[in-house]
Amino acid sequence: MQRCIKCLLPSCLPGSEFDKNGECSWCRSGYPNYQPKGTEKLEEFLLPYRKSAGAADCLLGISGGKDSSYALLQMVKSFGMKAEAFTYNHDGMADFALRNATAVCKSLGVRHHIVSLQPQVHMRSFRRFFRAWVKHPSNIAAGLTCVACKHLHILGAELATKRNIPLIVWSNCPLEYAPYIALKLENRNNNQLNRGGLFEGGLLLVKQILSSKELLQSFISDFRISIPGCMAFSPNTVYLKFRFPNLKHLFFYDYIGWNPSAIVDALENNVGWKKPKDICDDWHSDCVFNVFKEYMFQNLLHASYTDSFLSSQIRHGILSREAALQKLLQSKRFYQQALYHAMEFTGLTDLKHEIDLSCFDTKE
Repeated sequence: MQRCIKCLLPSCLPGSEFDKNGECSWCRSGYPNYQPKGTEKLEEFLLPYRKSAGAADCLLGISGGKDSSYALLQMVKSFGMKAEAFTYNHDGMADFALRNATAVCKSLGVRHHIVSLQPQVHMRSFRRFFRAWVKHPSNIAAGLTCVACKHLHILGAELATKRNIPLIVWSNCPLEYAPYIALKLENRNNNQLNRGGLFEGGLLLVKQILSSKELLQSFISDFRISIPGCMAFSPNTVYLKFRFPNLKHLFFYDYIGWNPSAIVDALENNVGWKKPKDICDDWHSDCVFNVFKEYMFQNLLHASYTDSFLSSQIRHGILSREAALQKLLQSKRFYQQALYHAMEFTGLTDLKHEIDLSCFDTKE
């Protein structure tokens, strides 16, 4: 397998278009062309939402990971916003993540809300769609395994409306959007980041659901979870804008540069955030379902979310290619060992004979 000479993405990926020197199309274009708008622009955006009294200025989604914890720290301490926070507590959430979210909110004096679906609803949805993926593997089927998770956008919007809070802050890192999966990042004029691909993803979704009996059955069995989850795939979908027309959304890292070492230092020195010792990386480690997502895309494409995220960090000077490659190989070994444990946790051990762990045997 040939990897790009600059990043880590392999030539087998759709759209990679290696040139004669072995450089991929995404390195040539500088994907995702991430240029934070800066503090001044963020202050300008926040100005209409500052209130001297009454409800909080903003509601921030906090998973317990470093990115959302840091966003909350900065919104309160650096930008002086009156904030409340919410955590989507689901069946695959790691205990340490909720502890971190609780500790950070307590340290900052921020009211912390817990939102969730009914018990085991998320788990049942995941099981159905993963079983469907095993029978009919595809990118869209892999994405649907986490359709219940997209309800966090709905639950957050409902909470903000109930609390009379006009603004929700999200902490998606622009570098984590894989360019070869349906939802991707586009940089439009005036440095306006657009989380695109929703229309194209919708067409692929319909096509693949209709081509797979197992996927169609899973979608119908879970339609009360599946349909709203697909329609609320991102906070800025038409569906959410229609349901909550007075609610605005802010993506924190569209404005403030993402620097992982500085983020961790700030959290460890100012709030009670702790990185678990038994994980290879803190990114997406708060969710057991992510282990399956890494496997599904690795199996299908010979590359996962991790390959893309590390490659974007190389392009933006956060990591050297050598350091990123070591992290990549470490992550493949970790997920290879973690998958069977995750299958036991989710009650999917009967599928072990259909799992091919050799897809994680990655070399330079």
